[in-house]
Amino acid sequence: MNAKQNNPHSFINSLRDSLRFKALFTLFLSLSALCLTGCESTLNSLPYRYVPSPSPYQDVVDAQARALADNKLLLVVLGAQWCHDSTGLAERFSTPDMRLILEAHYETVFVDVGTLEDRRDITTRFNYPIYYATPTVMVVDPKTNALLNRTSMAKWGSANSIALNEYIAYFSSFPAYTAQQKQALAGWSANSQEAAYNAQHAERLQLAYNQLGPLLASDINGTTPEGFYDLWKEVKQFRGALQQSMEKRAVLSVGEDGQGKNEAQTTPALRHYHPFSWETD
Repeated sequence: MNAKQNNPHSFINSLRDSLRFKALFTLFLSLSALCLTGCESTLNSLPYRYVPSPSPYQDVVDAQARALADNKLLLVVLGAQWCHDSTGLAERFSTPDMRLILEAHYETVFVDVGTLEDRRDITTRFNYPIYYATPTVMVVDPKTNALLNRTSMAKWGSANSIALNEYIAYFSSFPAYTAQQKQALAGWSANSQEAAYNAQHAERLQLAYNQLGPLLASDINGTTPEGFYDLWKEVKQFRGALQQSMEKRAVLSVGEDGQGKNEAQTTPALRHYHPFSWETD
């Protein structure tokens, strides 16, 4: 037997070290819990939040009326409190610099999408098929319903990765749009083939959301259903490809920021997609 193990002073020191470790570990757990509670409390106290509403469509209609009356732009954000990028955007919006911009130039309405609920009544109001990501950010001219950021919406699906200075530059740009820029975007419309394609695939995407919604609710509540993340990735690839293609067609049609169409590039084809995994079971 090791002599050090037979030394009573060594035993007492080891006991003290053990008790000290347990005390420190307990303190760490307590501080971690306080930190997590504090983070949740901070998110819930932000001026911009995604709150369930009995009438989300009417909330947008009312916000548009206020924007029109106050000569501001309408800013519609569709997202959810469970979404990291949605809450990241809300945090950036709540900074002093962004609040200054938003309160001066925008009537902002946050729309909660719950667990991927159907909000096509809102998006189609502004000639946009469906929300392809959370958050979805829509900058609207309330006079014409023109979607002013039609050519740059996809980036906001990664809102938490965007630096604050980019937020400031982006949302400062639309109040400075010229009448010509606004008119170009107000005059945009998909041709009949594109419109039918967009509607068909928006319907398919909403059916996928309906498939994921209950699984997402279980995951939020702490029980992740088997295969949920694989299905999530599958739908994410589909919705991401749809949005990127639609955005590129819009850029080629009206140009970046409504500055004129680009005749040099070929409009991407209307791609067809394989069935989802659950559609072939």
